[in-house]
Amino acid sequence: MGEVTQLVYSGRKMRDARRKAGIWSQKELANRTGIAPNIISDLERGQRSMSPTWAKRIAEAVGVYTTDLTE
Repeated sequence: MGEVTQLVYSGRKMRDARRKAGIWSQKELANRTGIAPNIISDLERGQRSMSPTWAKRIAEAVGVYTTDLTE
């Protein structure tokens, strides 16, 4: 039986990717992704775990692969 690998997403990498994309506010990223601003904040601070669905939406908004957001 194969192993199940769980990706761990990094809030720091998410914040860096957001800024590199020229998205300077968490609110702007929230508007682009449809994810609430308080959740964006929690994700960047590592206070909440990022789901694969959120990672995909964020990666698309900032122009990176979801794997670029992993630790």
